[in-house]
Amino acid sequence: MNQDLVEIVARRFQDFTEPYLAEPGDDFAYRLKVEHTNRVRAIATDIASASAMSPRVHLAARIAALLHDVGRFPQYKRYRTFRDAVSANHAALSVRHALRAGMLADVPADIRRLVLGAVILHNVRTLPATLPEDTLAVARLVRDSDKLDIYRVMIAHFAQEDPEHPEVALDVKRHPTAYTQAVLTGLLRGETGDYRHIVWVNDFKLMVVGWLYDLNYRSSCQMLHDLGYLDTIFASLPADPQVLALRTRIMDHLADRLANG
Repeated sequence: MNQDLVEIVARRFQDFTEPYLAEPGDDFAYRLKVEHTNRVRAIATDIASASAMSPRVHLAARIAALLHDVGRFPQYKRYRTFRDAVSANHAALSVRHALRAGMLADVPADIRRLVLGAVILHNVRTLPATLPEDTLAVARLVRDSDKLDIYRVMIAHFAQEDPEHPEVALDVKRHPTAYTQAVLTGLLRGETGDYRHIVWVNDFKLMVVGWLYDLNYRSSCQMLHDLGYLDTIFASLPADPQVLALRTRIMDHLADRLANG
């Protein structure tokens, strides 16, 4: 029954996105988010399985992964950007449009609460410490899964010499060596990056590197290690002393997480 319920929500998500995919000239942006959503769902399933989550948390995480970026479609249609700071909070839009479209119809009330909590919290900088245990577990699962796929998306985007779709990386400025000192300094202190400080493409790369601090599960860290994403990103950053110091800190942190959970 649980798998049937996930597939029902998946079909509703597909029905919701089909009109956007038919928009002339905008199919790339919408297709990017459909493909991202499907991968986040798969990653969430893998992390939940590897982390021995309860069936309730596992079910809610798979559904929340399907719905976490529903708001990206009306966001891009109206504002032509994925940058929340100059448009609207896409997590809030996701909750609004998922409910308006009836995507959670037939989902039990307790699971629905977990799903909506994870969706609205998936893009906050830090999670509230007072969340109920199951809500926290689902939110952490979705956040980790989202980040792990965005690593892949960003690496593919950064590899392009002249990207056709700069909106993928929020239209940041391209320069081979420039970065914002405040971004790097915060990461060296063990803080996660802040989208509001992102100016250059290297700022975005640095922020993505710093997402390691916010990964919640050992299985998430193991995926990050096995896929080699951090090595790939650091190889594309300027090799100045501060960046090299950050690399040492990040790699030590990853090794510690893998050794100690």
